[in-house]
Amino acid sequence: TQPPTPVPTRSPTPMPTNSNGPGPSGPQTASYDAALGAPKCSYGLSCDSVGLLNGRGTITNGNEPNRPNTLNACTDGNSGSYHGDESIDRIVVTRASGGDGDLTEG
Repeated sequence: TQPPTPVPTRSPTPMPTNSNGPGPSGPQTASYDAALGAPKCSYGLSCDSVGLLNGRGTITNGNEPNRPNTLNACTDGNSGSYHGDESIDRIVVTRASGGDGDLTEG
């Protein structure tokens, strides 16, 4: 290890790696969590909603599974047409900083 630098650096300090522990678990597919009311991954390099968010509310030809899939009381509107108006097909969450470890809370 190196002592801290007296002046802040532009690049973040790399995360330490543990060569004795398990490696990252790879990309994961979300599953619907009824208690949370939204799709969830428990671990993984990334979390993919696949078809769990496809659509919006009860929009024609695009009913969203398990709607509204929100963590609060914000619900989707039901007017418009599927892929003609706003709707979400899929969300993939990955680490903003890159790296090779699993996603963490926060």
